[in-house]
Amino acid sequence: MSRQVNVSRTGFMSKDEWSSRVECAAGHHLLELYNLTDLVEGVLAVRVKGESEAYLLKPYRLFFDEVSASDLVKVRFDEEPDAGPGRPLNYASCSQAKGVLEAREDINCVLHTHIPASTVVASTEGGLQPLIQHALIVLNEIVYVDCDIKNDEEAVESILNEMGDKKIAMIRNHGILVAASSVAETLFLTITLEYACQCQLSGLQTGRKNYFFDSKTAQELSEEFVHNPNNRNIFDGSLQWEGWLRKLDRMNSCYRS
Repeated sequence: MSRQVNVSRTGFMSKDEWSSRVECAAGHHLLELYNLTDLVEGVLAVRVKGESEAYLLKPYRLFFDEVSASDLVKVRFDEEPDAGPGRPLNYASCSQAKGVLEAREDINCVLHTHIPASTVVASTEGGLQPLIQHALIVLNEIVYVDCDIKNDEEAVESILNEMGDKKIAMIRNHGILVAASSVAETLFLTITLEYACQCQLSGLQTGRKNYFFDSKTAQELSEEFVHNPNNRNIFDGSLQWEGWLRKLDRMNSCYRS
């Protein structure tokens, strides 16, 4: 059954914008499903298809699994963020989203979140180590940056300078920022990173020696994972995306409304 767009919230919009809204809302629910959220904090921002200078994000007070496509607020780069009466935005999140999306045309989705294993590993000497193959998938995409509590435009610019063309910033004592080409890739990278960090911390808890990939093998395999075009659909989330949506639809398709 097709669902009607809630015109009171969205008004007239293009099919591309509605598609972006559904993907963004699905991303919120999947982050909650995989325990990758921190109450109402954090941001998942998605560039609107066909509108390179506009993005979507949730109202601040909504939990991630409450978000529907029509709840999302559209923000333009050249306008002050305004969600309307009773729907405040997290303006630090707006600053992060705009900063990354404006600076990098290759990025269409930005996630900032505070999740336990990734945050601990980010704050530990040596950071993520090549213990399991999941770590090798993301190792070449990671930079480490110090936490700036101000979280303003200057702080975002500093993170961007450190990232270059990388996709993951592990922010010491704070959390992570993931910037990717799509919601699917953002989810894949975040799930993979958190799993790798969880395994590393579990390995340390055994109190026994951990056997890591040697640096040469780790580098070669990491390059193979990231840059081999035959692997692209495996490691950018596109292989998993339709299955993720089916999972959500079996549980509750309210994200589409």
